[in-house]
Amino acid sequence: MTLPPLDAQREFWDSWNQSWRFRDGFDEFMDRQREIALQCAERVGLRNAKILEIGCGTGWLANTLVPFGQVTATDLSPSSIAEGRRRHPEVTLICGDFSTVELSGPFDFIVSADALAHMYDQRLFIERIAQLLRPGGTFLLMTQNPPIWARRSKMKPLGTGQIQIWPDLAQIKALLAPDFSVERVTSIVPGGDKGVLWWVENRYVRGGMRRLFGKRRWNALLEGLRLGRELVIVSRRR
Repeated sequence: MTLPPLDAQREFWDSWNQSWRFRDGFDEFMDRQREIALQCAERVGLRNAKILEIGCGTGWLANTLVPFGQVTATDLSPSSIAEGRRRHPEVTLICGDFSTVELSGPFDFIVSADALAHMYDQRLFIERIAQLLRPGGTFLLMTQNPPIWARRSKMKPLGTGQIQIWPDLAQIKALLAPDFSVERVTSIVPGGDKGVLWWVENRYVRGGMRRLFGKRRWNALLEGLRLGRELVIVSRRR
């Protein structure tokens, strides 16, 4: 695909965030992303840390990490940053293009949720994260799982100004390899209604398995098998 003008990208994300992130409450994806971010922060023992979120929208996920230290978050959408400053005053929110925006590192923990697929130069994106993260620091990447989305029948068309390049797990690992050691890979939010993944969404099978195992255990099994729509990759800066 060709690179859309920056103004068109801003307009798309202004509109998208106003539709999906200016509302109160959290959807299923957001709830699981919050859980994962909190679990990861606890697992690596974050305390009084410098934390960065990239592609933060209104900063709702960044705000989850405030108990662990000083949180900075950045996004291309001016209206989202303005709304986030109103909602989450404890987060330092910065508007700008991540490839050029000025950020004061190094950071101890960097999180990116659903931003990688919307970056035209994904290698540059990962390289800049490596530059901003201290050696030994943790990078939590949550991004779309292409094989699962390819087996969903309900897909929205690409919006004007939207970049959508979905790397698979092998491609993501190749991007990380020069500077990061991958420590953990899983997925969240199972779902698919085409091919073998029809069984994941079939309400009779799903209902039966949830009664047998319990909803959380059944979902955890599917997530561990990487049948979730979102990949979760935890890596350490070398």
